[in-house]
Amino acid sequence: MIIEKRESPKIIRWDFYSMVMIISYALLQAVRWAILPQSMDIYYHLLTAWGFNQAGGYSGWDFWQYAPLGRTHIYPPFFHIILALSMKLGISATILAKFCETIVPIVFLLALWFFIRKNFGKRIAFFVVLVFFSSFHFYMSLMNHIPATLGLIFGVLCIGFLLERNFLRSAILLTLCFYTHIGVSWFFASAIFIYGLLDRKFSRIAFKVIMLSLILSSPVLFKEIYGFRFISALGFEMKEANTYQINVLHYLLAFAGLILILFKEKKYRIFAGIFFASLIFLIYPFRFFSGEGYLAVIFLAGFFLDYIYGKLQDSKYISYVFMAAVLCMSFVSPSLVRYAEAKDGYKINFFDSAFLGMLFGKGESIWFPNDYLPASRIIKDNSGPDDIIYSPLNLVGVILSAISGRATANALFPEISPPVTSDPYAASKIIIFNRLDEHSLTGNVINKYSLKIIGETKTFILYVNSRCLEKVNRKSAAAPFWVIILAVLALLLLYLANAASI
Repeated sequence: MIIEKRESPKIIRWDFYSMVMIISYALLQAVRWAILPQSMDIYYHLLTAWGFNQAGGYSGWDFWQYAPLGRTHIYPPFFHIILALSMKLGISATILAKFCETIVPIVFLLALWFFIRKNFGKRIAFFVVLVFFSSFHFYMSLMNHIPATLGLIFGVLCIGFLLERNFLRSAILLTLCFYTHIGVSWFFASAIFIYGLLDRKFSRIAFKVIMLSLILSSPVLFKEIYGFRFISALGFEMKEANTYQINVLHYLLAFAGLILILFKEKKYRIFAGIFFASLIFLIYPFRFFSGEGYLAVIFLAGFFLDYIYGKLQDSKYISYVFMAAVLCMSFVSPSLVRYAEAKDGYKINFFDSAFLGMLFGKGESIWFPNDYLPASRIIKDNSGPDDIIYSPLNLVGVILSAISGRATANALFPEISPPVTSDPYAASKIIIFNRLDEHSLTGNVINKYSLKIIGETKTFILYVNSRCLEKVNRKSAAAPFWVIILAVLALLLLYLANAASI
């Protein structure tokens, strides 16, 4: 009698495959070092950090932009303080920019994987990483919005401790969110609140976490509330606000996962809470479809893939299904893309995965060292630390201001305007023109202010305004560095001392 042997199901080493993707991601990030930084936002943050150093700590008045008048400053300070202290150690602005855009997204991916693996298992952690690895636009958002990415890291860890019922650590991490990014902090506070409604076992601790974090965050919250009256609708009309990508496959998987969680798999209700909280980003479609709000889609789509795998794991075709899912998510990742300037409005990008985008170096770089570094040296050689610079192009003015250590009459994020307007040419010692600027503009300005040429690069022509008497109007810190450091150390000691779950 011949006994037929049944093969045991193949054991998949989920952690191994997850780490293969995470290491591949890290290596591809390292390869991109030469073209980084790719984001204009990082120069705003570097310049703000320089301003903090000039003030001696946190300043609630942005005197380093729209100089010499300045404007109110409401951006949460955590990231800027880290940058400012790093600059004090002698690290250059360009190295800091490259380092942050390289490392912070990797740390986020590790935090994401660790959170899912610890709370929901190795297999679903793999599928969440797989979905993450198949979205290029979310990857670019992580790199372009570093404070928001740091906020996502704190928020994910905060929810992890909430699920462990560790009240104090969860509240401290949510507090760090509030001190890092306005939108992301309310996103996670809303997610925790909604989760408390969906799962009554967590309602009490969720309420306590939110309340304590709001109390600890009250200084920055009061500053933001005061500053909101100076915000205009200009930011919602910007190109980025009207350009976004909708990954069709991910959304189909996510909606299937959401329905399943609401009516059957209630263990995963935190993902539903995160999705409903992400709706706060709808007023800014880019953030909802392509940025921080996309985190909910990653969780839900990863959950549904894991659910389908669990249902089919006894099938003899499961290996083929697994490989098809990996290949499809890593390469064929169709997105509906909306461009604000496009006449037809939309187009389909069939290969929009992070893996392919990173592999082929997608994304435009705005870092041109052969222009910026020589221009920065010319600025330093022909101006003092209290002088102001200006360019007709805001981005150029802020970039050169950030790397030369000078205040600027330019500004990024113009949603917050100065209290009164002034003549930026008259207020600036150094004027930077682009060679593509219209001669009618440059000629009139040069004649009106008797500008003298002091240097040129391939792209820029720099002039000095000898008649300029204006200087940067520095403000003293509202919170000196020593106060900030003591507060951070106190929070850190509380965090480390609270090893036991409550």
